[in-house]
Amino acid sequence: MKKVLKQAVIRAILVVIGLLLVADTMFVLTRSGVNFGVLLPAVLGVPMILAGCFMNKLMAVCKRSRAARALAYAVIACYGLFILTFTITTSLILINSSAPADGADVLIVLGGGIRGTSPTLTLKYRLDAALEYLEDNPQTMVVVSGGQGHDEIVSEASVMYDYLIAHGVSSERVMKEEKSESTAENFAFSMKLIKERMGEDGTIVFVTTGFHVFRAERVAAKMGIEAEGIPAKGVWYLALNDYMRESVAIVSYFLMGRI
Repeated sequence: MKKVLKQAVIRAILVVIGLLLVADTMFVLTRSGVNFGVLLPAVLGVPMILAGCFMNKLMAVCKRSRAARALAYAVIACYGLFILTFTITTSLILINSSAPADGADVLIVLGGGIRGTSPTLTLKYRLDAALEYLEDNPQTMVVVSGGQGHDEIVSEASVMYDYLIAHGVSSERVMKEEKSESTAENFAFSMKLIKERMGEDGTIVFVTTGFHVFRAERVAAKMGIEAEGIPAKGVWYLALNDYMRESVAIVSYFLMGRI
């Protein structure tokens, strides 16, 4: 009786967690485009739902087949590895989320998506964090960095530039970098502009969403650029998706030697 009850509890937990993960993906899809981070919760959730619904049949198959048992253990190990990785990377992100000191010579704002000629909410939060820093540091120059995606009608940098100007930043303080398509290119192309205008010296900070600061700082360091990140707030309903995707990205970058 206890064994049956224990299995029922495990099945219920698997189904509930799986449904919540799938629901997260479905909810976010109504408010965001399709990307790996959006789909990942559903990718993890669907097998959990199936395992919970068909646990008795799956256990019976595993008892009869070594291959099925090995596959089941492999799947469980993958989930365990992901949970461990997610816990470690999220802890690293949170530990490294403090903002740098004032007084930088240049602030780089990393692009974060646009819709038409308006910033996405993620990018708006980055720009608002940049405005706050620029207001507190009137001597700081700023580079808005972001190219034009295949589904974008203008560059991210042009939208970011217009946003800052509309909120009172002098055009003389703003440089546009409109070619980058990745974090590494954000830094590489921005530094080229900075060196052309200001020379080799100068302290650099950058703004990106909080979950991205840890990886972005290490991408910059790998390129020989000393830059600290200012964490902008994220969109609340994207938090799980962002941190899941970032966990995979950090591990991938580490294995490829990019951080």
